[in-house]
Amino acid sequence: MQAVSFPNPGQLELIEIPRPRIAEPSDAIVLVTTSAISAWDIEKFKQGPSDKKFVPGGEFAGIVVELGSAVKLVELDDLVCNTQRIVNKEGKSEVFGTTALDGGHAEYVRVPNADSTLIKIPESTEERALMAGGTLGLGINATKMAIRVNLSSTYAVVGCDPIGMSALISLKNAGHSEQVIAVEDHAARRTLAEKFSGRTFSSSDDLPGSSSNVVIVGSTREFNHPNVIAHLAQSGGVVVFAEPEGPKRLGDKVIKFNESAAIVAAEWPTIEDARKIVTDMQIKRLDLTPLVSHVIPFDDAIEAYQAAAKPGPGVQKVLLKF
Repeated sequence: MQAVSFPNPGQLELIEIPRPRIAEPSDAIVLVTTSAISAWDIEKFKQGPSDKKFVPGGEFAGIVVELGSAVKLVELDDLVCNTQRIVNKEGKSEVFGTTALDGGHAEYVRVPNADSTLIKIPESTEERALMAGGTLGLGINATKMAIRVNLSSTYAVVGCDPIGMSALISLKNAGHSEQVIAVEDHAARRTLAEKFSGRTFSSSDDLPGSSSNVVIVGSTREFNHPNVIAHLAQSGGVVVFAEPEGPKRLGDKVIKFNESAAIVAAEWPTIEDARKIVTDMQIKRLDLTPLVSHVIPFDDAIEAYQAAAKPGPGVQKVLLKF
């Protein structure tokens, strides 16, 4: 089967690798129909080859074509999406699209623990639902944490990448858009953010200092300005990283947060979180259409990665279509 590989930094090629097989009774094999290019994939694309070969693509949707004997909740021919993180049989976390677990930038993908990893989805929501277990779930989980701090809080969303935009859309759905400022350096993303926030800024603007009870941080891979986060956070406020590893990624930076500001991180979406997001999209309680800007054939994966890695006007989330 064909799969994405990174032979050198900033380079991509489609290579032939063996089709995955059922390895455990709880496995499923999914024929990929659509997959997303995420910040994690772009980071690896820019870095180039790793010591251990892997298939990128943490978020995908597709059709179940093989099932292990222990799988009960999904069936052959079901259209499904995945939770990006799983817990393996040793109880350790693994994330699709890493050296620990091959992802969906290939024609087929093996899914361990299929019953707790795969969510049935309607065809009408496929191109957004495939992000429910990753990008969307992280942004929405960050918003839930932010709102729990205080319903009357003032909010800042720093980084309007797809994760940050998910948080912005979720805040607006909860009725808090007028209490939100958004900070993003990419002009097109900033324009999109205007629809979901009270005010928007770039990091070079004269930002209102100590203005937010809660600061939500999108992808630190795409917007890496710890000084902006520190500048916006109020004394006694909370900084919520939408990426679980966000605080660790900035741990080696010189960040002088106010000592009384709490720093927390959202959790990876569970299968229950992802199912709720899919349901909310299906009944039109949650409209995430603005997040998907490009759907590009898998054969043109290099074009898709280049668009996602250096987004031009109008580029938000880029999908690969098989």
